Parts: sequence; C-alpha cells; structure tokens
Amino acid sequence: MALYKAASSQNLRALPLNATEKPRILYVCCERIVPGSAAATHVLEICEGLERRGYPVTLVAERGASRSGLAGQLGRYARVTLSALAKLRRADLVYFRSHFAAFPIALAAKIFGKPVIQEINGVYAEAFVTHPRFKRLKGILTSLQRLQYRWASALIAVTPQLVAWGSAEAGHARAFHVGNGANTKVFSPEGPCAERERPYAFFFGGMTRWHGVEVMLKAARSPAWPAGVELVMAGPIVDESLRTALEGASAPVTWLDRVPQAELPALIRSAVAALVPSVDPSGITAHGITPLKLFEMLACGRPVIVSDFPGMADIVRGGGCGLVVPSGAPGALAHAVARLVADPSGATAMGAAGAALIATAHSWDVRAAETAEVIRTVLGTE
Repeated sequence: MALYKAASSQNLRALPLNATEKPRILYVCCERIVPGSAAATHVLEICEGLERRGYPVTLVAERGASRSGLAGQLGRYARVTLSALAKLRRADLVYFRSHFAAFPIALAAKIFGKPVIQEINGVYAEAFVTHPRFKRLKGILTSLQRLQYRWASALIAVTPQLVAWGSAEAGHARAFHVGNGANTKVFSPEGPCAERERPYAFFFGGMTRWHGVEVMLKAARSPAWPAGVELVMAGPIVDESLRTALEGASAPVTWLDRVPQAELPALIRSAVAALVPSVDPSGITAHGITPLKLFEMLACGRPVIVSDFPGMADIVRGGGCGLVVPSGAPGALAHAVARLVADPSGATAMGAAGAALIATAHSWDVRAAETAEVIRTVLGTE
C-alpha cells in the first residue's frame, strides 16, 4: 500500500524556522488508516485541524484493509519506519500515535534531538488485546513503549486517568489531557432522519464482546425491554463467535451489518436512545474509556445509555445527557431504554444537553486547538 500523506500541498522542508513560520510536524501512525474507523477518524481530524491552523503536517501511515497476516503487519511497520526516518531530519517536531512498533523512529528522534509528543489512547494491555499475536513478547514490547514515554517531550492522553498513568510510566509530569471528539459538521442534531417502522434503540461499531453485543441481545429479550421498540445494531462482525447470534437475530433485534459512515447520523437522530454498553473482560477500563461513538451519538442530539466506567460515565453524568447503567447488566439496560421511551420530553432534554456539550467542548476542532497549544508549549513558542 502507498504511504498516505496528509499535507498534500505542503512538503517538509530542510529549512530553519523563522519567526513567522509554523513548526513542521511529522505525524507517525503505525496503525492502518481504515476509513470510518476510530483510529483513522482521530488521526485525520487532528491532522486536518492542525493544518487549518497553519501547521505543515506530513502523516506517515498506510491505508488499506483492517486485517492482515503477521508478515503483512510486520511489512507495514517496516515501511512506515523507513518512510518516517527518511523525513525525520526535516521535521521540527515528531508526533506519535503511541505504538510499540514506533520505537526505532522514537530512538532516531532522540538521537537527532527532535522534540516528540506521544499520544496515549490506552494502557499497554490494550495493545495486546488488539494484537494478540504479540502477547508472548509483552514484556519487551512494554519496556520499549515505556522508554518512548520517558524520552517524550510531552504526552497527550485521551482521559484524565491515562494522564496520571502515563506520567507515572514516563517518570515525568509533562502530560496533557486532550480527549476524543466528534466532527460537528457531520454529526449534529440537524439533518435527515432514518425512516423505520418502529421506534428503536441504536448501537453502531464492531460486533465484539467488549462492546456489549451479548448484553444488548439479552436486554432486547428481557421482560423489561419496552414493547414495540427495536434494537438496531450496525457494524461488521469482528468476533466470529457472535455470528450465529447476529445472523439468526429476530424481532425485536435487527442487525444491519456495516453501514457507511455518512448514513450513521440519520440513524442516530431517529433513535429513542443510543447505546454504549461496554464490558471489560481485560480489566482495562480503570484508566477511563471515551469511545468516539459516544461523542458522535451525543453530537446528534440523542440521549445515550452507557456503562458505568470512568470517562464516559463522567461525561454523561456531568452533562446530564443520558443514563448510566452497571456494566454487563442486560436488565438494567432494558430498564434504561424503557425509561427514556416512557419520558420523551426528558429524553429530548438530555439529547439537547449532549449536543450543546459536544458543540462547545468536544468537537474535533476544539481538540486540534488543544493539541496546537501542547505543541506550542513543547517548542517554547507560547
């Protein structure tokens, strides 16, 4: 796959900065850029937001399918590494979406004295949930990741809990909170709504156990689930053990498989509730989770129902924009859906509060501004 360059109109130049120039950012992402995925959305939104503020950004990453064998994965890491190393000397700052495979680039940045920002999206264990084939190398890869944090000029973490964790791992306090967000031009209360025969609660995302798919299926068949309300689920099957349950689903459950991102806002706007009933089989939620879908659902003006985990539960409680239920509790989820169905005016008020909260404090443009502030701090240009 060809390497993807975000700043197509601007090349990194081997020239010193003058007082009027913005620093040249080399953004390194070892994950594959899969259109519509959370990682791709985060990376591209931040790059575009920095470019709008005048920063020349070169993104080194690859586009393509979301899955590949071990050889393909290692090949991607090698190509990203070689491309980043070729561009490193011309950069004024290197920004990493934190990844164990970025170690050679981080080491080179240290040797050349380049300022570095590491963006932390989860604790070490999350990498081995995503990449189980590397579990046997967990010890050494974790050590290499920790070194990257210690060398970094600054850390950016997506939850306050990860800020504290990252600081402890790095042994320094140069850590900043810059959370996830939503594109409020795409996800907003205004716009078309999906037309379905019955009212429905809506979930979108990969069909995995940790997204609470089994919890939602059980909730929809619980006596507490409101009569006449569908459970609509949109997203590809990631965990094959769920295929039989999803393909054989019957009323009140409808599984739509993968839905283009452009169609998601309409589906969210029409829902009586948007669901984020995550579970935690790997024990990683203590450091907070704030999935992108939460911000996108709220931005569309619908109340959300989320699991009681740090991060997303804090946002929902603080913003008065939905309901919080215990994780892994189908009955509680069903009761929460029924409560919103029974109180449409209250649900509307929650949805409006969520949309206002995202527009003012959690848009991607706000996140890009916060990232730019960290860059200025690191480079001493405040």
